[in-house]
Amino acid sequence: MPLFVIEGCGDIGSAIAHQIFKYSQSVLITDHDRPAHLRRGMSFVDAYYQSSSQLEGISAKYFESIPKLIHHEVILCTIDLEQILDQCDVKVVINARMRKRDNPSLPAWKSKYQSLLIGLGPGFKSTINCDVAIETAWGDDLGNEAVASTKPQDGEPRPIEGLTRERLVYAPTSGVWSTNKNLGDRVQAGDIVGNINDQMIMAPIAGLLRGISHHHAQIRDGQKIIEIDPSGTSQIYGLGERPLKIAKGVIHALQKRSLI
Repeated sequence: MPLFVIEGCGDIGSAIAHQIFKYSQSVLITDHDRPAHLRRGMSFVDAYYQSSSQLEGISAKYFESIPKLIHHEVILCTIDLEQILDQCDVKVVINARMRKRDNPSLPAWKSKYQSLLIGLGPGFKSTINCDVAIETAWGDDLGNEAVASTKPQDGEPRPIEGLTRERLVYAPTSGVWSTNKNLGDRVQAGDIVGNINDQMIMAPIAGLLRGISHHHAQIRDGQKIIEIDPSGTSQIYGLGERPLKIAKGVIHALQKRSLI
């Protein structure tokens, strides 16, 4: 059975995998070893740590190698994309890594394989560095196929009780993340939430942990590792509004091309 491959197991990549799988398609997500995506309740990322996970009724399972049967569940792995392309009949590759400040170039594999490449978020330009570019910025175009290029990074997260970046913690260094906190835990400003290489990381404000990287995640310098909701009312589990809208946009682009 032809395979859909998604790069990136965050909330957006997971939502896309969830929606494609509902169309009885085989889906594989590849990501780094011990990925640090912090909205774990809205993604499949915990399967990288505990072998399996679920997202709104769809199961995902981690494998160290590509299994012979893929269509029973969403498959997670850390296998290099070109190795997957060599071994499998890949119909579509979806770049959902959401590296907002990258300037992606057309990948070298495009000259060798016929797989359709869908790029999500800032930096993607259809026919230049991908086949299809999908808008990921909030607004009327969210989830739409970009005519030329997607919008540039606008800089600020959506506010909750007037707070934007004040709600987030970015890693001050690269290393291994250690924490005994979990999603939904309440913290106070100044509480120690965890540490990276013995450097203590504290909560900047009081609220509920809407997002937190999994214990023992591999962290990059500057990566988001904590998200706090000061209102205590934000969604923590399930398909988020923005990821789902992007996923439905991807489905529409695939249907337009008779790929599902």
